[in-house]
Order: sequence, then C-alpha cells, then structure tokens
Amino acid sequence: MARCTLLLITTGDSVRRALAEGIMLAEKYVNSLPVDLSIIQSCPFAMAPSETIREKASYPRRLAASDSAATSVGALQAIWDGRLWLTPGRCPPAPADANGATEWQWAHYNAVLNARPGSYMLLWDVYVAPMTERLAA
Repeated sequence: MARCTLLLITTGDSVRRALAEGIMLAEKYVNSLPVDLSIIQSCPFAMAPSETIREKASYPRRLAASDSAATSVGALQAIWDGRLWLTPGRCPPAPADANGATEWQWAHYNAVLNARPGSYMLLWDVYVAPMTERLAA
C-alpha cells in the first residue's frame, strides 16, 4: 500500500468550510489517479490557517532526500495551490538562484507564501494499492 500526501490550500474561511472543500479536492485527486489503483483510505491528518503556516515557512534549500516529492515538510505528491494542481513533474521552474533546492521545493514554498489570507492548509493522506493486490486479498 502506498501513501500519497496532498497539500490542499482551501478558500474556506472557516474550519467547517475548509474541511468540506478538502474532501472535495481529495476526491478530485483520487478520481484523477489511474483506474488500476484501489483507494484504501483517504483522510486529513493536519490543518492550520495559512497565516500560521506562512510564518513558519523556511526558505528552500538543498535537502538530503533524493525523492522527487521531497519538501521541507516531507514528501508531497501533489499540491492544490487554490487554483490548480501541482505535482513534482508539473510545476513552475525554480528561480535562477535556487539555493540548491528543487523546482518542487520552490513550488511548495511559493504555494505557502501565496496562499490567500483567511484560507486553510490541509495535509491529506490517500492510501492506494494496485487493484490486483486488493482483488487477491
């Protein structure tokens, strides 16, 4: 079973609205996955106002992790930046002076810094397994 961690930046101006939007966004992400995957579980595990996260954001730097999904907060397989989905293979390029950080780290950093005031950020886990594993169980 594999875990996909999503960063969802919602427009919800209340916890209730942010969670409702998070459910919808996670479902959209799940529906975009290849059909040969079975969704085992989908759930939020962290949530905070964007302002709180923005204050703690650190300038991107080279990480020891070689995973293409690596960020300063761990591996993220996708980010909903409030307008569109970003993934490690589909995100804006890093700036010329990238400080050794990847374009994905910069996409994460910029999504956090550019989050709309009053929005919430959710970390959401989606657990998937190949359909063949699910059928064999």
